[in-house]
Amino acid sequence: MKKFGILVLGILTCSLIFSTSLFAMRFELEEFRKLPADFKAEAEPITDMDMNYCSVIKVEVDKPINLSLKQKVYKKENIDEDEFYFYVSSREDNITFQAPRYVPLTVDVPKGGLKIGTTYYVRLATYEDVDVTINVEPKDARIIVNGLTWEQPKGNLLPGEYVIFLMAEGYEEVVDTVYVSPTNTVFNYIMVEEEVMPVLQEETQKVEIPKGDKPFMIEFNDYRIRITGCEHTQETLTIILSVTNMVTERELTIIKNNTKAYDAEGNEYTPSNLEFANKTKTWNLTHNLVQNVPTKAKLIFKDIKNPIDVITLLNLGLWDSVNRDFKVSFKNIPVTQ
Repeated sequence: MKKFGILVLGILTCSLIFSTSLFAMRFELEEFRKLPADFKAEAEPITDMDMNYCSVIKVEVDKPINLSLKQKVYKKENIDEDEFYFYVSSREDNITFQAPRYVPLTVDVPKGGLKIGTTYYVRLATYEDVDVTINVEPKDARIIVNGLTWEQPKGNLLPGEYVIFLMAEGYEEVVDTVYVSPTNTVFNYIMVEEEVMPVLQEETQKVEIPKGDKPFMIEFNDYRIRITGCEHTQETLTIILSVTNMVTERELTIIKNNTKAYDAEGNEYTPSNLEFANKTKTWNLTHNLVQNVPTKAKLIFKDIKNPIDVITLLNLGLWDSVNRDFKVSFKNIPVTQ
C-alpha cells in the first residue's frame, strides 16, 4: 500500500505546475468571430504604428470587470461595465485578456487572421473560486489536492474535478476523485487503520425544503429570494422568482452562465432568457431593487424536450457591487406540467 501511495504522490506532484493556476479566477472563451453588422472599425478608423487601419474587437463579459489586453491597444472604449471595444493591430496573431485577480487568457485570432478595418466579437465567461472545506480524522493527516499541500481545513478552488490524497502514520491511505460544485462544498473523511473504505460525505449549501404550499425561500446578503412557480410546457421550463431587497436601494445582476438547473437524471440546463421586472435579456440582466419591494424574475430554459418532474438543484448566480459574485441554491423543486 505504501508503494502505491508513493506512486500516487509522485503523479500528483507532477501536476504541480498545472495546479498552481487553480487557486485563482479565470476566463473561458465562448465565442470569437467576425461581426459583419458592426461598422465601428470603418466608421471610426484608427491606424496602428505602421499606419495600417486597426481591427476592432468588441468584447462582452458575463459580469462587470476591469478588462484589458496584453497587446498594444490603440484605443479602448467602454460600452458598458461588461462590454468593451479594443482597437488593435491587424497583425496580431493572438489576443491575451487580463484583469485584476484573473489568470490571463491567450487565444488565437480566427482562422485567416484579423482583417484591416473589421470588427470582431468576443464573448468571455468568468469562473471564480469557491470555499472548500476538507475535514479529516486524524487531525494530523497530510492532505494533498492535485499535487499541492492543502492547509486544512478551509481553502479555495475553482469548480471542477480534483484528486484528494490523504496520508497519516498508521492509517490506510486515501485517494479520492471529487467534484467541487459552484457552491461552497465540504468534504469529510474518516481514515481507518484497517482496509475499510473511508467515509465520505459531501455537503453543499443547505437549503430548507419547504412543505405543502410554502414557497421555497432563502435570505442571504440581505435579499429574500423565493421560488413561486416552476412549470414545463411546450418544451420550455420556466422558474419564477420573487426577489426582495431588505436594505437601501441597490442594483442586482442575475449572471446567466452561473445559473444552472439540474433534473433527476443529472442533466444540466442554462437559461436561454432572463426576465427581471419589466426587462428581458438573453445575457446577464441587472435591475435596481427598491427596499422591501418584491420584484418578479423569471428563468426561461428552452428546447427541453423530455418531461421534467423535479429540479433536483438550482444554482442561481448573482452579483452586486458590495458582495460581488455569490450564489444561492434550491433543491428538489417540483415541476408542474
